[in-house]
Amino acid sequence: MSRPLRTALPRPLSLSLAPSRRFIPLAQVRRYSSHQQQQPPSATGAFYKTFTRPVAKCALLAVLVYQLVYFGWSKLEADEIKQERQAEIVKLEAQVRALQAAREAEEAAAAAAASAAGDGRGEAKGSGWSWWRWK
Repeated sequence: MSRPLRTALPRPLSLSLAPSRRFIPLAQVRRYSSHQQQQPPSATGAFYKTFTRPVAKCALLAVLVYQLVYFGWSKLEADEIKQERQAEIVKLEAQVRALQAAREAEEAAAAAAASAAGDGRGEAKGSGWSWWRWK
């Protein structure tokens, strides 16, 4: 068995072309524009960062549910008012029909009494005939 041939490069080509990386402390890397040390976030900021999204979702859902219930309630109330008014209209129409029937019966009785008590000369002048119904 023969020995493997040695290459001219002591290490692989990919490692020799890569820039040398030296260790840079993390504190030096994170200083962008300010030369101060970064402070840990405050408790208030951490609280809002943690709970803002869930609270906003709950509030939005509550408003949505309220609007749906309010719309449903107003729709039912409008239907109820419409039914009440329709029932009142039907009742008033029946009352008008009854009054018209009573008036026509009264007019018929008055006409029958006038024709029975008439002198037979002609009813155009004596019957109270007019162009208008209310006279």
